Amino acid sequence: MVITGSAIYVQPGSGSTVLERLKEFPEVTFHVMSESGAEMVVNLEAEDHRALEVLCARLKEQIEEIVDITHVYVNFEDEIAKIRADKD
Repeated sequence: MVITGSAIYVQPGSGSTVLERLKEFPEVTFHVMSESGAEMVVNLEAEDHRALEVLCARLKEQIEEIVDITHVYVNFEDEIAKIRADKD
């Protein structure tokens, strides 16, 4: 499992629309929106790094108001454990 702390940047004035659309994605946990409504802080959860990339691509494709997604924090703890287990 990969868990991120991420910033979602949205088109000006579209914060509430994006927030409503994010509810369609159970892998996304919303935390806070900037005063301007142009940035949101969320957690994203995915099975692995590849699934995280796919999730971000889906978000940007299905919510056209999303300008970019930046991961501020990524927890790869489970991924590292899997790699170590495979080596043993």
